[in-house]
Amino acid sequence: MLDCPFSRQAWHETLAWLRIPAPIPNQEPTLMDWWRHAKDDTPQAQRMA
Repeated sequence: MLDCPFSRQAWHETLAWLRIPAPIPNQEPTLMDWWRHAKDDTPQAQRMA
């Protein structure tokens, strides 16, 4: 799914809109693994909840 250029662009736009400073999910085994890494790498001040 993430090999599709449209999907990668959609992820990029979504992450930019949410101001999440994380790379597009690419090499993680699951989206949940990616989400945990993205959340941990996001500065506390930028987290919504």
